[in-house]
Amino acid sequence: MPQRLIVCCDGTWLGPDVASVSNVRRVYNALMPTDVNGVPQLSHYEPGAGTEGGVLRRLLGAGFAVGLSNDVLDAYQWLSAAYRPGDSVALFGFSRGAYTARSLAGLIAASGLIDIGAYDAPTAGRHLTRAHLHYRAGDSGRRWRKGLRFRFDPDDEAAFPVDFIGVWDTVGARGIPGNLAGIGLLTPARGLRFHDVRLNRHVKHARHALALDEPRRPFTATLWEPAEAHQDVEQRWFPGSHMDVGGGHRRAGLSDGALKWMVEEAEKTVGLRFSQYALSQIRPDPADVLHDDHRGVSGAVPFLAEPVLGTLEQVVWQSRPRAVPPVLPAGNSVQPLPPTQTLDPSVRERQQRQPITGGSYRPTRVLTPGDTATVEIHARDLWNDTGLHLEPGSYTFRAEGQWLAAWTWSDPGGVRGLRRFEPTALPRRIGDVIDQGVRVYRALTGQREATVVGASREVDLPWMYLVGYVANDAERVRGVPGGKGHERIPIGRGTTHEVKRPGYFYAYANDAWGFYGSHRGSVRLTVVRKS
Repeated sequence: MPQRLIVCCDGTWLGPDVASVSNVRRVYNALMPTDVNGVPQLSHYEPGAGTEGGVLRRLLGAGFAVGLSNDVLDAYQWLSAAYRPGDSVALFGFSRGAYTARSLAGLIAASGLIDIGAYDAPTAGRHLTRAHLHYRAGDSGRRWRKGLRFRFDPDDEAAFPVDFIGVWDTVGARGIPGNLAGIGLLTPARGLRFHDVRLNRHVKHARHALALDEPRRPFTATLWEPAEAHQDVEQRWFPGSHMDVGGGHRRAGLSDGALKWMVEEAEKTVGLRFSQYALSQIRPDPADVLHDDHRGVSGAVPFLAEPVLGTLEQVVWQSRPRAVPPVLPAGNSVQPLPPTQTLDPSVRERQQRQPITGGSYRPTRVLTPGDTATVEIHARDLWNDTGLHLEPGSYTFRAEGQWLAAWTWSDPGGVRGLRRFEPTALPRRIGDVIDQGVRVYRALTGQREATVVGASREVDLPWMYLVGYVANDAERVRGVPGGKGHERIPIGRGTTHEVKRPGYFYAYANDAWGFYGSHRGSVRLTVVRKS
């Protein structure tokens, strides 16, 4: 009799014993012994990175994803032992666990499922490792399979057993803060690419729940590339941060929405069955608290220590808004969403209800040719969310006003001329030396995002210069190596710019990460769409 095999891969520091379990663990806990057709459901749970071993191992697992390949191999071993021809496989994952699940699907497609029951334990272990190394190498040769027996042979693509993948907020590049100088060299790109996260063309159903409001740069979402016409793929955006979508907070109103959707999709598409009593405990609330996941450390310490840890968090995480679809009132539309992407109804519901815990949610304005908008850009904000969603076209930007940083006043054009040599501007001169060092380091190593403490965010622009970004992943889409991703607009006192791809518009004063807390003042920025 065929079986339904289900693998659940959890996120960083998430396991069965944490105070509030993730959506992955909730799916695992809610599974029934049989599916809707009476087929046995066998399940395996893989704890997240940083949940096992001593303190050092946990920190390395969380900070650098040490052990991620082992997680893939552990799940692969379980499937190789449990699988029988004719079985179906469903994969679930959150965060790095989502990366694990998607990589596991790639491993199965490349190396099949070995009949480890045909070998003794040491031999089986060697064969599993050989299959994994073949997958990592991306080798198209056939010598690797000599002497192996398969329960699923990768040559038989039509029999590919994974028919459902359900993931929450897959993070790219293993979630490593590679923007810090040196870390990018310790974790070179070639070591990050072996995990195949493209959707195999034989996967019938794939679902991806995505967070609209996750700001941490290392947690940039990794979406599936456009699917083939016969595949049923949906990548749905939900309100909230990374853990507001994947679970792990005690206040779970937002993450319960993403959980409910995923469970219903798994039931509808492949017939997984869950405990109705367990499902009755899922209570979505689009107006619930939207958490700051990056405040997880400083939020647990006394108030007086928060400025110090908050500064360190700025330096490490170096926030970056995601490229997300515009949240417009029902009936209003701009360019259609990319293929496979949708907005969950809870997004507009939160926007319309204005939750008391967070105020207005994603007020959005799209400029048409001839429209003008004036917004306030505050010096102390890391990213000023203007609420403007810029469509492709020509725009003019004009800014006026004064802001203060390090006892030096400047206009949107930054600290220039004789002001650079005033006594109060001395810290900026030190910063200039650091910036020059960063430029040299980037040129020598090719690490275009590398930085160090004390360097300005835009090392090629003056300090306190007004900078804009369209959050559209334009560089990534165009394949710019090492690009920051979003479309930069050096504004200063004013400029004209041709926006290439649509996205939300953000702006800030150029300074070093961790030094924004003492800034004062703001400038007024006027944006005019010309065409």
